[in-house]
Amino acid sequence: MNNITIHGRLTRDPEFGTYTTAKGETKSNCKFTVAVDRRIGEETDFFNCITFGALSNVIDKHFSKGKEIVVSGEMQCNPYKAKDGTKRYPWSLVVNQFDFCGSKKDKEGASKQDDVPPGYEGSEMVEEEDLPF
Repeated sequence: MNNITIHGRLTRDPEFGTYTTAKGETKSNCKFTVAVDRRIGEETDFFNCITFGALSNVIDKHFSKGKEIVVSGEMQCNPYKAKDGTKRYPWSLVVNQFDFCGSKKDKEGASKQDDVPPGYEGSEMVEEEDLPF
């Protein structure tokens, strides 16, 4: 099983975008990075995250740099060869659910039910053929 849950803060505003599936359909995605402090010591880990579909719209609309978030999903490695010929192994957290957290002030603007897409309950399954990699 490949499942990870992290709790941290966005290091920058989410980047909303679109991609084309293998079936030729245009779908949305959203990329963002979450900083997570380690329990021991002064170190911080940074997780590159990506969402697909309706979840992307919610993340883009309700989150910005510095906002606190809990996300869970699966880690995926997408190796590639860099321009200098070295092999790179970047990891991304493919988010399938999230939760609002943080101060009451942060939650007030983000808890409006009419802003959430119909049928959305905090998670959305992504079909493998919908992934752009």
